[in-house]
Amino acid sequence: MILSASIRLPMHANPFSTRFIQPGAIDYQRFDGGTVNELAQKFLELPTKRGSIIGPHGSGKSTLLANLVSEFQSLRPNTQIHSLRFSTDRSPRKALLESISSWTEDSIVILDGYEQLGFWSRLQVNRRARRQSIALLATAHQVIRGFQTLWETSVTETSSRWVVQRLLQETVHPEMATDLLASETWALSRSRHQQNLRESLFDMYDWYQGRKQAEKT
Repeated sequence: MILSASIRLPMHANPFSTRFIQPGAIDYQRFDGGTVNELAQKFLELPTKRGSIIGPHGSGKSTLLANLVSEFQSLRPNTQIHSLRFSTDRSPRKALLESISSWTEDSIVILDGYEQLGFWSRLQVNRRARRQSIALLATAHQVIRGFQTLWETSVTETSSRWVVQRLLQETVHPEMATDLLASETWALSRSRHQQNLRESLFDMYDWYQGRKQAEKT
């Protein structure tokens, strides 16, 4: 995943602030030579209308979803997108019930955090989707039965370094990327968080604050 070229950070902003690394602020970059557009087209052509993105916490699933939504809207402008992000902070069933009545045969329903849904909620979703021929795109940490895996996200040294470089290139000190990537702070964070790049980026917020403070003294 890479920082969107359309974003220009204010000179005083910390590039590791939540607003700059949350889904939608960061673009997903495939390093296999393919594109997000190809994934979007693949999903739209699935006979089952059931697709999933799987991968560990913080590895880019929600980021990829945000990019796919943009592609869907471009490829099929009349499609209704219903994005549901399930978490432990809010009842997944309540969020589902608030949305499900507005689904139509032209809908693509995004289920971000499918594993948070209980058995009966999953049953309700799948019955409604089959009855109205609604397309479902879900994220999970493991393969979802009945869904075709569209993509599996993972964090590599190449992708993590790319994200840091792009974030810091948007500030007035792009040379910081070299220092950060060679630092013990980065190495320890990556060792601790492994596939969860998001948590490492949050760690770097303090690194950046400390670096800027040191430059003032």
